[in-house]
Amino acid sequence: MTPVAAQPSTFQELALGHAHRRNRVFCFWWIGMVFAIPGLAYAIAAAATGQSPETGLMTAALGLVFSGVGWLLTIGPRFTRKPPRPATDFARTDWEIGIAPGVAAGAPITMLAILVALVTLTPKGTSPEVLPILSALAVFPVPISAGLLYSRRHLLTRREELYARWLARR
Repeated sequence: MTPVAAQPSTFQELALGHAHRRNRVFCFWWIGMVFAIPGLAYAIAAAATGQSPETGLMTAALGLVFSGVGWLLTIGPRFTRKPPRPATDFARTDWEIGIAPGVAAGAPITMLAILVALVTLTPKGTSPEVLPILSALAVFPVPISAGLLYSRRHLLTRREELYARWLARR
């Protein structure tokens, strides 16, 4: 039995592979921001209520360190001239693009509903000691939603344009 020759990849398959690669590179450094931004919200709320902002600042600093490490770990794929692996998961990608706005809007709304319930149903829901934690929880889904919208709506939707620009620079 002779091996079947590999089919040449189409521009669309290579563009989707390039978008997936860029998405991985983005997620590696953005995940640190998912911790840094709520940490900053915690620090601001703690300082505003007369508490020590140290916990929030440490969380923000740790998030920035994670972000920097993620950026360093993706230097190879970030600056590669190597062609991307072709991808053929167009149906899944289109589904992800379609649901991204709803998920991005639903996550912060759901978190706010949970926080409103916590504030109203718990005895110390509005005490100054709890406000920094509540502010960090309120902000937590925002960078996740922003990353989701960027990766799905920008990188995957504009994959052919971004791939063509990458080819031109290569």
